[in-house]
Amino acid sequence: MAIKEINQGYNFYEDLEGIDRDRREEILFNSISGNILKIAKSAPGWKEILQNVDISQINSRDDLKKIPITRKSNLTNIQTKNFPYGNLTTKDATEFEYMFASPGPIYEPGERGDFWHMSRSLFAAGFRAKEVAYNTFSYHLGPAGIMMGNAVNNLDGVVIAGGVGNTELQINTICNLRPSFYLGTPSFLKLLIDKADEKEIDIKSLKRGLVGAEPFPPSLREFFSEKEINVLQMYGIAEVGCIAYETKDHNNKNIPGMIIEENIILEIVRPGTNEPLPAGEVGEVVVTKINSNYPMLRLATGDLSSVIDEISPCGRTNFRIKGWMGRAEQSTKIKGLFITPLQINAVIKKFKELKKVKLVVTNEKLVDNPMLICEAENNFENLEKEIKEFFKASNKLTVNVSLVMPGEIKNDGLVIEDKRVYD
Repeated sequence: MAIKEINQGYNFYEDLEGIDRDRREEILFNSISGNILKIAKSAPGWKEILQNVDISQINSRDDLKKIPITRKSNLTNIQTKNFPYGNLTTKDATEFEYMFASPGPIYEPGERGDFWHMSRSLFAAGFRAKEVAYNTFSYHLGPAGIMMGNAVNNLDGVVIAGGVGNTELQINTICNLRPSFYLGTPSFLKLLIDKADEKEIDIKSLKRGLVGAEPFPPSLREFFSEKEINVLQMYGIAEVGCIAYETKDHNNKNIPGMIIEENIILEIVRPGTNEPLPAGEVGEVVVTKINSNYPMLRLATGDLSSVIDEISPCGRTNFRIKGWMGRAEQSTKIKGLFITPLQINAVIKKFKELKKVKLVVTNEKLVDNPMLICEAENNFENLEKEIKEFFKASNKLTVNVSLVMPGEIKNDGLVIEDKRVYD
């Protein structure tokens, strides 16, 4: 790590963040065809995906469209053919230090250190060496807790592994140990603050934070500002880690949009096609990351966003995206967990008495409220309870279940209907 005071005095994680854009493109695409060829030779899964691609002709950003898009929502099917990682890694599964299971299920490897490149986003949010961070991202099977904790350690900081749930125990821990930095979802931070206010417990040591895994609406930003907590947002996924992150200006004010992580090649692609869109056009976020033992080549995230062309007031020269602008497909995140139509349809396979199911997601006071609506001829005894227990065991997500008569679910083709409202 090389922390430099450059670009008119801005404090960056490393000087790479302030280089000329053309130079950045040279770095990103230098020897890219050779690197992709190495990936194809080491990872049979990528070799199969690239079988009809002349890899020697991949030398620039424009050439990327010659590579087929791999959908995040399809990783489960790819992995089912070759557990655990679909032969998409460049080394054997037993050579990784971590093995994770995200909802889907999608299995992901992990390594020690800043494998997911989260340190830059933490540094931009104000975290520094010897600080104590309170990490409420989950440590259960999914990688979020460890990926953020490792980044804190990489910056020579201390992690309190709070994880999720049990708010009263958590606020007492914060009160006693006095961490200065919060990591987790924005809605859970609000829950902690509300619970602390209710119990008259002091958690005012939290002065800064980095949040992710769910939308961060203006009302929550204002709420944290009133509580004198400076919170920034990062955007990432388990397969590549950090994709983009928010920054601050000279006056410590949050800047609209998110700077793209230096290790990521990001495209905005017209949904349902292979064609990249110009800056300003809304489309699906597609990411490529080759400097990893778990490389990703044109992975379609399912998220919508657009590129901001203007240089950021923070002084960093990389492009920005506007942030999360919705889903390009029906898959969505609920309480920080990725949920796909495949997971919803698994309920019908398990319970033969069901005719049709739909997951409807609403929110109240910024808390997600997922309702699984199930059509059944008869209201069998304990069926609602059994469905709820099956869904939680399969997906680590608690849902409410409503049994309705056949024909009551609207015939609109939706398996997941997101009706959440954010101001």
